[in-house]
Amino acid sequence: MNAPRHLTLRERIYEEIVRMIVSGELPSGTPLDEKALTEKLQVSRTPFREALGTLAKEGLIEIKPYRGFYVRSFSRKEVEDLYELRKTLECFAVQLAVPNMSDRHIAAFERILDDAVTALQSGDLATYGARDRVFHETIAELSGNAALIETLNRLALQIQIGRTIANESKDFAQRAARERDDILAAFRARDIARASALMAAHITDVQRAVLERFRSEEAK
Repeated sequence: MNAPRHLTLRERIYEEIVRMIVSGELPSGTPLDEKALTEKLQVSRTPFREALGTLAKEGLIEIKPYRGFYVRSFSRKEVEDLYELRKTLECFAVQLAVPNMSDRHIAAFERILDDAVTALQSGDLATYGARDRVFHETIAELSGNAALIETLNRLALQIQIGRTIANESKDFAQRAARERDDILAAFRARDIARASALMAAHITDVQRAVLERFRSEEAK
């Protein structure tokens, strides 16, 4: 077994900023206080800015000339577009993945969803969201399509922000857990058409929950 790879300083800063963004500690539109963050992380300015440069390329950070770094704000149209693209890609992933699913894979999905439900019941939405992410990533991996996997990986952080926003609603999280159970039942039956249709409906539900957050903020 290979030894775990040690992260560079820039990578560790990157991981910590991502954690703060997807957890909501650094909400969308928030300016990044470089001095406060470098002190909190106990790092120098150079690797910090290198990490932000990577996040800017990935679409999570905006660099505003003469104003500094900001957590990216997504417009309603950008959210709609992101989730329409995600729906197309993930339904395609399901169509490719289902024929590759063995009983062992189905059992692994069951464990992932059992962990997610346990976390949800205990109010641990961070763990719930993490297991949800693994569920979708595993489907992509089973598609066996390298280009599709790479594309979904590039969108992963933006999708994770949306997932975090949606999961703030416990009602939505409980509904989403039931939706994934239905998807799992279609996997067991190896019903490609039903699994794809259920995935499309699930992602539409996530999109609706995120857009509802936009409407709530606009009404304030």
